[in-house]
Amino acid sequence: MLILLPPSEAKTPPHHGAPLAFNDLVFPELSGERRTMIQELQVVSSLGNAHEVLKVGKTLTEQIEANQHILDAPAAPAWQVYTGVLFDALDYGTLENVDPDVTLVFSALFGVTRVADAIPNYRFPATAKLPGIGNVGTWWRERLTSELDEYVTGPIIDCRSSPYRTFWKPRSFRTVTVDVFQYVNGELKTVSHWAKQTRGFVARHLLQQHAKQPIASLEQAAESVSEIYETELVPPTERTAGSLRIVLS
Repeated sequence: MLILLPPSEAKTPPHHGAPLAFNDLVFPELSGERRTMIQELQVVSSLGNAHEVLKVGKTLTEQIEANQHILDAPAAPAWQVYTGVLFDALDYGTLENVDPDVTLVFSALFGVTRVADAIPNYRFPATAKLPGIGNVGTWWRERLTSELDEYVTGPIIDCRSSPYRTFWKPRSFRTVTVDVFQYVNGELKTVSHWAKQTRGFVARHLLQQHAKQPIASLEQAAESVSEIYETELVPPTERTAGSLRIVLS
C-alpha cells in the first residue's frame, strides 16, 4: 500500500536539529533537482515582488525570509513541520509500528518526501511559477515518474489535492482518490470544508490497519475505511483512477 498526501502551506518551523540532509530524503538521486528548485526559489524570494509570486501577503515577510535559510535552518520530520487539519487528523507521531516508506508527501520544493523525512520551514505553493522552472507540477512530473513507478507496490490511496496530483499520475488500475461527500437537503454534495480532515483520518486508519495486516488491494482498503465511515468503492478503469467515496453523516 502507498498513501499519497499533499503538504500544508501552514508550518511549524523547527527550532533545533540538524539542517536538511539531501541524502536522507527518499530518492536521494534527485538531490541535484532539489538543489536546483531551492536555488530558483531563493532567487525569487530575494525579489521585491516575491510575495506576489509566492502568493503570500505583504505582512508575512518572515515566510519568504525562511526560504533564504532552507539549506542551513534546522530540519524536523515532515509530519511535525506541516500543520493543518489533515496532519492534525493524521497525528502521525502517535502511530505505532507503521512502515515509514508507505506515506509520501508531495511538495513544490522537494517533489516528494516520506512523511518522516526531515525538512526545514519554507513557503512555496504548487501554484507558484518560478521563472527558471515554469509550471512546478510539469517540472516535477518529468523527474518523478520513473522513480515512483518503480517504487510503488500494491494499492495507492491518493489523498492529494488537485495541484499535487499533477506531480505524478500513478497507474489507474491500482489507484483510488479519496472523495468526501455529505447530504445537504437530501442531495449528495461534494464536501470541501471537511475533506482534508477526513483524508487525514482515513490515512491514519489505513496505516494502523496496515501495521497489523498488510493491505494488498483496493478492496481491502475500502473494507478497512468502511469501519470508520460510510464508504463506497468506485473501481478504477483502464484510463481513470477509482474513488473511495466517503459519505459523512
